[in-house]
Amino acid sequence: MVTDILALVSIVSVIVFLDRFVNILPSLAACMVRWKESLNLEASIKSGRDRDLAAMLMFIPFCLIISSFRMYCPDFMRGMDETARLGSTSAAFVAYILLRLALTYILRPRKMNPAVYKAAHKLSLNFFTMLTLILLGMAGTMSFAGICPSLTRSAMLWVSALVYILFLIRKTQIFLSSCSLFTAFSYLCGLEIIPTGAFIVSAIVF
Repeated sequence: MVTDILALVSIVSVIVFLDRFVNILPSLAACMVRWKESLNLEASIKSGRDRDLAAMLMFIPFCLIISSFRMYCPDFMRGMDETARLGSTSAAFVAYILLRLALTYILRPRKMNPAVYKAAHKLSLNFFTMLTLILLGMAGTMSFAGICPSLTRSAMLWVSALVYILFLIRKTQIFLSSCSLFTAFSYLCGLEIIPTGAFIVSAIVF
């Protein structure tokens, strides 16, 4: 019941802001192909706002997919009903976001170009939005084709991993435009590897 309501809310929200959502998609797709597009996107206030809105609209669908296909399912969540599992998944994802934001603030460099650092930070929103759309397409297509949920889950995890690797490459390229390779790698470890590693470990340990 709760998942149906949230799904309906998400659909209505996307419809309400459909024009802004559709307009920003080409830029988001371009950011996955070319790292400089992220700098161009951040240079436009309107595009930045539309991107932020698109990422917000994808939060509920992302949590619904992760929960429904049990892509994040620690042992303590296995006995939960659908609503409790969705709530726990959403809470874990929010904690992950807050940790990333905290590290982004704490590790903010003094010598790096602020515009470059902002573009690198906001890049996650670009990839998050596109990944959610990809997962939605996979869920719909594979469910319609009658593919078993476990195989769909496995395919989604692999695609998510590949998109994340591409995200790390693009973020590294953005950092390299303003700092050395060692510095870029250090920031990547602090801003990405630590929070993502903690998120993955929580799914394994707990």
